[in-house]
Amino acid sequence: MLVRGATSSLGQAAVNIAAEEGATVIATTRNPGRADLLRSIGAAQVLIDDGQLASQVQKLGTEVDCVFDLVGNTVLRDSLRAVRTRGRVCQLGFLGGLEPVTEFNPIADLPTGIQLSFYGSAFVLGTDGFPLADIPLQQMIANAEAGRYKSKPVRVFGFDEIIQAHRVMEEGQAAGKMVVTVS
Repeated sequence: MLVRGATSSLGQAAVNIAAEEGATVIATTRNPGRADLLRSIGAAQVLIDDGQLASQVQKLGTEVDCVFDLVGNTVLRDSLRAVRTRGRVCQLGFLGGLEPVTEFNPIADLPTGIQLSFYGSAFVLGTDGFPLADIPLQQMIANAEAGRYKSKPVRVFGFDEIIQAHRVMEEGQAAGKMVVTVS
């Protein structure tokens, strides 16, 4: 499994959970200084995302069964090339922005035998088609409490530091989940 955008909070959770479930995880980051973090939460390998991951995966000599793409539209074509034939790419985020994929043509841009899907949790989670009851939240909480997941926030700000928290986030320095306390 390749997690593209792995240093985001959702990316870190995906790496941690997938590795805990026995998947071999290749994690990506744009910042080489975050590679050790990704290895510490379960990544077997870390690639520095320069927008050309497909060629990096090919050089590894391994096949990727699925891509969990949090970067989104800006790298969609490359993510489709990074997965093996009969593999899957699931786009779940837009860390690279919301601009549409210019002149995307499914016949020309979607490799034969590759499955592409989109999951917009903010749009559907909790609906009849995607009930919260289907998510094993209690097991995930138990795993976090047992220390199997590295689920702690990377940084906690007081409410009076909310402006600083936004600056850190906007500058791409979050490196995981940040929390602002109200009290």
